[in-house]
Amino acid sequence: TLHLAALQIGALLKGTCYLAEEIFHLQSRHGGSFWRALSACFPLRWNGPLLLICGSAYVALLDGEGQPLSLHLGLASLCQLLNIALGLH
Repeated sequence: TLHLAALQIGALLKGTCYLAEEIFHLQSRHGGSFWRALSACFPLRWNGPLLLICGSAYVALLDGEGQPLSLHLGLASLCQLLNIALGLH
C-alpha cells in the first residue's frame, strides 16, 4: 500500500511539473483553456480507481498479524499489476 501511495505521489509530482510547463503553451496547445491543460497533465480517470484500491488494500492490511500470507501476496501482486496497467512504473 505504501508503494502504491508513493507511486501516486510520484505521478502527482510529475503531473505538476508537466502543468508548470504547459502553462507557457496554453494558447498554442490548449486554445487558452487552463482546464484542458490540467486534464492533459493529470489523467483523472485513473486517480479515482487507484485511490479506491489503495485505500482498500490499506484497510485490508490494518490487522497484519491475523492476516494470511496469501492475502499479503495477493495485494502486493495486485499493486504491481496496477503499476504496469496504469503506466506508473
